[in-house]
Amino acid sequence: MLETEWEFYENNRDELVENYCGKYVVISGNTVISSYDDQKTAYREATKTLPLGSFMIHHITEEEEIVQLSPFANA
Repeated sequence: MLETEWEFYENNRDELVENYCGKYVVISGNTVISSYDDQKTAYREATKTLPLGSFMIHHITEEEEIVQLSPFANA
């Protein structure tokens, strides 16, 4: 699921950084649908027209962000 979107992101990362650095982009298939200043707005707007599971939202930054989820984060 979302392999196409992730592959598009990886193959076009340099161009995405150049055009959308600091933004949250909505990618569906091989297309940037839109970009937003925050993740919450990106999600809210994307779900108005796209079904869940058909898009990904990614924060475009110069350095790739590493997000680690831990079951102990709130412990």
